[in-house]
Amino acid sequence: MSAFLVLQAARFGDLVQSKRLIRTLEQRGRVHLGVDAGLAPLARLLYPAAEIHGLRLHGRPDAAVLHENRAVFRQWRNMDFQAVYNCNFAGLTAAICRLFEAERVMGYRPARTTAGGITRSAWARLAFRLSERRAFSPLNLVDFWAHFAPSPLAGELVNPPARPGGQGLGVVLAGRESRRSLPLPLLGRMLQILFSLLDGPRIRLLGTAAEQPAARKLLRLLPAKVQEKVEDLSGKTDWPGLVHAVEGLDALVTPDTGIMHLGAHLGVPVLAFFLSSAWCHETGPYGRGHWVWQASRACAPCLESAACPYQVACLDALHGEGFLRSLAAAVRPEARITAAPPDGLQVWRSDLDALGGVLRLHGGHDEYARQRTVTRALLADTLHLWEVDAQNGNALSTALDVAEHAELADLRDWLYKDTDWMLPPGRYC
Repeated sequence: MSAFLVLQAARFGDLVQSKRLIRTLEQRGRVHLGVDAGLAPLARLLYPAAEIHGLRLHGRPDAAVLHENRAVFRQWRNMDFQAVYNCNFAGLTAAICRLFEAERVMGYRPARTTAGGITRSAWARLAFRLSERRAFSPLNLVDFWAHFAPSPLAGELVNPPARPGGQGLGVVLAGRESRRSLPLPLLGRMLQILFSLLDGPRIRLLGTAAEQPAARKLLRLLPAKVQEKVEDLSGKTDWPGLVHAVEGLDALVTPDTGIMHLGAHLGVPVLAFFLSSAWCHETGPYGRGHWVWQASRACAPCLESAACPYQVACLDALHGEGFLRSLAAAVRPEARITAAPPDGLQVWRSDLDALGGVLRLHGGHDEYARQRTVTRALLADTLHLWEVDAQNGNALSTALDVAEHAELADLRDWLYKDTDWMLPPGRYC
């Protein structure tokens, strides 16, 4: 049986978003998955068919990492991996990939120069180019990693469609940084509306121990009848406990977080809020039937590492009645609530097409709709997805036909470089 190694040294959410790649490889052989040791128990829950290798990675100098994981590396050296998929553009994982023949490393591999560095595959180079124009980048991270392997499994086979499970409402208290999180007064208002719309469900507050003060503040903002239905699980769940807490929920209210991706993995309907540097077309919930509210200011998406010069103005659109009505319309579509989101806010519904995860606009204005559609079609063309697309009857294949020649030529000139495509498939430039 063929054996494959996937290196995913990043965070919780990235591990979940590697699912399409891992599931594809599981259909072709035995998958070995290298992850940070702290995520190894979760990886075993997500991917029970894979062999999980926990590595001591974070918080240590690279030299210490290489020393402390020698036993795992010796095991890998003795295995005949057909291919090694390095999902991280990082010097550490590139160094680990020196264990293997360069031709077997996909995605990112160490450069064959005395100066060192990292070499990207043509597909990875293209995706990095897309990141230069994030405003109309149409590529979900799940699909980016999936296409490290040829002919990944269909997007429909990755996550189940979103369906309420009867276990109440989950609430993720905070994102990775404060400006990507919903302010507690707003979150309290939303919970009261959702409590009414969903006929008084149980509510589970989710987060780490660092969110426990926020949980206590939020509880004080809620009326007594809502408080009675709240279970504060912040800092109280291990990985199996977190999966149990999320599985079967009727809905999950969350910023762009690992728990959001876990919810999509389990088929829980996600109500996601993307602010600041979070961009839903890149890291939105994967699969059919999720809702996303995306800030659409001219400055969005911003650079996470830079301070916000506008006092996080992308939050402004969430404070009016227009946003709350759009939330009610998404949760109770049978009520036919008329709800146009306010300026500076878009409402999206998650779907799938031949390329993978895609978002359909349900409210607000998308000034980059045309560029995003044509860019998506160009990516499908690059990956030779037209036959699949025609069979599925979706609209990707028509995008190139309707694009004006000049616009299409400009996009091609920017997106593609001759050096990327002159070598045979799978070769690096």
